[in-house]
Amino acid sequence: VKDCDTVDNTLYIPNSFSPNGDGDNDVLFVRGSGIKNIKLFIYNRWGEKVFETNNINNGWDGTVNGKLQSPGVYVYYMTGEFIGCKIFARKGNLTLIR
Repeated sequence: VKDCDTVDNTLYIPNSFSPNGDGDNDVLFVRGSGIKNIKLFIYNRWGEKVFETNNINNGWDGTVNGKLQSPGVYVYYMTGEFIGCKIFARKGNLTLIR
């Protein structure tokens, strides 16, 4: 029997990042503890998918097929599961700053 309350689960996705090559905050990563798996989708303001991953170690660098994306607000949708059987879903905005 799984005990869903024995693991300390946290989840964090920044609300902005600045992929400008200065080595600080250049890639958007999901961070947390107790995360078993994720599915992350990021869309531009026209609803076009610009990034997708199911690997928490794979972050978005602000490009699509090597092309720099415009500064602005993007939307993310994320689902996943914590170790200990808790399923989560999150959505929100993030800002790409150049």
